Amino acid sequence: MDDPADLRAAEAAAAIVAAGRRLGAHRLVAGCDGNLSIRLGPATLAITPAGRRKDELDPADVVTVGLLAGARAPVTAAPAGGHAPRPASRPSSDLAVHRAAYAARPGAGAVAHAHPPAVLGCLLAGLVPDAAVLPEAQAVLGRVAHVPALPFGSAAVAAAVAAALGDPEVGAVLLDRHGALAVGRTLDEAVDRLEVVELLCATWLAAHAAGRDPRRRPCARVPGAASRSPTPSRRRP
Repeated sequence: MDDPADLRAAEAAAAIVAAGRRLGAHRLVAGCDGNLSIRLGPATLAITPAGRRKDELDPADVVTVGLLAGARAPVTAAPAGGHAPRPASRPSSDLAVHRAAYAARPGAGAVAHAHPPAVLGCLLAGLVPDAAVLPEAQAVLGRVAHVPALPFGSAAVAAAVAAALGDPEVGAVLLDRHGALAVGRTLDEAVDRLEVVELLCATWLAAHAAGRDPRRRPCARVPGAASRSPTPSRRRP
């Protein structure tokens, strides 16, 4: 009988591969940027490898590592087709940030990080969008937090992301000069939030280009909008 842990890891790897292709199809990643992970249990997570395009991954490329800091060594990955096991790839350089996100948000099952163009455009222009101006964005994201420019993958940025996610209303974090990170109960939900953050930032940039400040005319909350949220704000992972 198959080991349930192995089945869970295989399902997570397949989900990560599919999410990477989705990010690529929507042009939310370029080159080798971005990273994705899924919490496998109380002690491990599956994460994308370093230095690889996220829209061209194979399930055997996904790395399983310890969830706690210091448990860095990846397990051995076996490619499909019954071939001999091979050493797993090196995990993403943002591994510490993913670990910090899971520690800060116990209900999160997945983390997605990318460098979407409108997100970077807003950050480089010194603009931090407020999800409250778009009712649908607020329903999906809750609040969007902002972290100042810090060395990517560092303990400092990991701590800043953890502090931001300590607010249960925050569904996504803008990382100055480094894109956006979103959490979700599932990887699909985390990627949904990345897409909505990019839409919010693109809309914000367009409003500013037209000479408008989106905060000057906040949208009224749409009755029932919260019911369409993937996660009720008080229980946001």
